[in-house]
This record gives sequence, structure tokens and C-alpha cells, in this order.
Amino acid sequence: MLAQSEIDALLSGAINIDQKHGEDSLNLADMLNQPGEAAKSDAGGEKKIQTYNFWSPARFSKDQMRAVELVHEDLSERLTTSLPTFLRTNVRPRLALMEQGRFHDFINDFAEQTLFHLISLAPLPGHMVLTLSHNISYLILEQRLGGKIEGRFTERSLTEIDQSLLRGLVEHMLGDVKSAWSKVASLEPSLEDSTINQHWVQMMMGNERVLLIAIEINIQGVTGTMSFFIPFNTLKPIADVLNPHIWIAGRKEHQMDPVARQVAIQTMMKAVIPIKVILGNADLTLKDLMGLSIGDVIELDQSVENPLVVQVANKKQFYASVGKSRKRMGIQINGVYREHDDTQASYK
Repeated sequence: MLAQSEIDALLSGAINIDQKHGEDSLNLADMLNQPGEAAKSDAGGEKKIQTYNFWSPARFSKDQMRAVELVHEDLSERLTTSLPTFLRTNVRPRLALMEQGRFHDFINDFAEQTLFHLISLAPLPGHMVLTLSHNISYLILEQRLGGKIEGRFTERSLTEIDQSLLRGLVEHMLGDVKSAWSKVASLEPSLEDSTINQHWVQMMMGNERVLLIAIEINIQGVTGTMSFFIPFNTLKPIADVLNPHIWIAGRKEHQMDPVARQVAIQTMMKAVIPIKVILGNADLTLKDLMGLSIGDVIELDQSVENPLVVQVANKKQFYASVGKSRKRMGIQINGVYREHDDTQASYK
């Protein structure tokens, strides 16, 4: 293992490598040129050396891909139940393909009228992109608008109404997306935008490395695909839990912090809660009310011998009796209020 001084000397070019057969020595710093600069190879050609961070590689590992695969297999099973209730027809989705690559390479394969849905996975950064193939999109629109599914469609531009109906389908699926990811992380997916502008989507996603998950959907003999594009940087914060073993075992809940719990209890103790004691009720006509004067007595419907009901935050909680505490009026708690109990028995 090299010491720090040896590493510094290596990078600064102070270390040379002796060549065999009397050839000139090579300087290691010359071999490690800046990214993009040319370095002469043994064959006499040019070779570009690029930096690579082994601690944080910009690609998905096999375990991470397997964990995401399990998540979307679970999502496919959930959609098998939820989509028929939304489309009012049988739907058979299944996970068909997983592949990683640059988003720029994938987006070039889409037609101009493809509708892209940008979905946030809070609290994760960035956006996930969801698309539906044209045949499935038009078939879903026919079903939603009350048409007859015949297995064929005419290529046309998506209207505002079409886009709104497809957004409704995506929003319907977000609950299943949240449930499928719940074994790995607690996410709150939400639809941020839907657009057919590929340039806008390209600007939002950049040229990031993404994971493509293609789910095959079969609706009454018509087969299409629903594609998810998840950027590597979006899943990077939960890379340590993207493991098939964690998905199978389930996500561990956070342990309770005793210090935080004590602070929360102390804060709650300072909360002010209103307490009311209902002495009784009386019904008066407007004539009687206008005729009241000092010294008049209003008869209540509550007997002096019956307990009073104590309301805490406008909710009945206790039975009590009226008394005095030194020179002030007070009440004494006699029992816990139960709505179906007999008042007299509870008091005694």
C-alpha cells in the first residue's frame, strides 16, 4: 500500500518506470494525462484516458437491477388488479425487459407524438419518465370514451382531452407505484407534467444513465408496452437499500429515538387545551329572554344530584361534581365518561 507522500509523488511525476532492453524510462504522470488529452500508446496510435470514480460508478449494479426488477414485478401484479377497475376491461401486464443506457439513446426511438409523463418520487431527486406505446394509448382512449375496441387504430395527434385522459390513467397507477416501492423506501410519487415535447423532456433529463423497465400490456388481444425510465442519480440516495434481500425481507422501520420522544412529550405538555363543564340547558322563548332582570333564576334541565359532564377539547371525557376549592368554585372528577353508560351508575 502506498503512503500519501508516495501517491503525491506519483501524481506529480516524480516516479519513473524503468523499461527493459535499454529503452527510455516512462513517467507515470505523462501516462495519466488530463481527460480528453491524447497519450501515445505502444502501437504508436492515440489513446484517450478518462477519469473513472470507482467509489461512485455511474451505472447500476446487478443487485440494484435485481431489486428494481422485483419492485416492478410486484407493480405488474398490482396493476393486474387495479387497471381493470379503471379501464373496465381485462388487462394483463407483465415485466418484459430491463436495460440500462443513456436517456438520449432511448428517446430517439420514440415517435413524435409520444406522450411523456414526468413523475417525481419524493423525497428522491429528479424525475422518472413514463410512456405508453401508441397502440395501447389509442386503445385506452377508445375504451375511456366509450368506443369499441377493434384492435386497430389510426395514427393521429393527441388532443388536450386525450392527454388529460391518459394523465388520469397515470395518476390512478401512482398508488400502486408507491405500494410496490414501499418494501425498499417510503416514496410519494406524483405526476409533475405530461408533454409531447421531446426537447423539453430531453432538457429535463439530460443525458443521464437511466434504467429502462418495459412492462408488456395486453388488452383484449392488443399488446403494447409501458416504459419507465429511472435515472441513476434518482436512485443513488437509496442505493444502499437497493438489494433483493432487503426487498424480500421488507424495509426495516426506523427505530424510535428516545431523546426525540422525550422532547416531543415535553412540547406536548405545554399545549393549552380548553376544558368546559356543562351545568345544564334551558329553553327560553324570546319573550322570556327579553324579560330577564337582575335576580331572576333560570331553571336548568340538570338536577343538582346528577354528575356534570366535563368536555376536554370539545369532547366529553369525565364526570364531575361542583364544589369549592378555598375561595373559588371548582369541580371534582368522579369518573370517566362513557357514552353508553348510565349516568347515575357511572357517577356512583
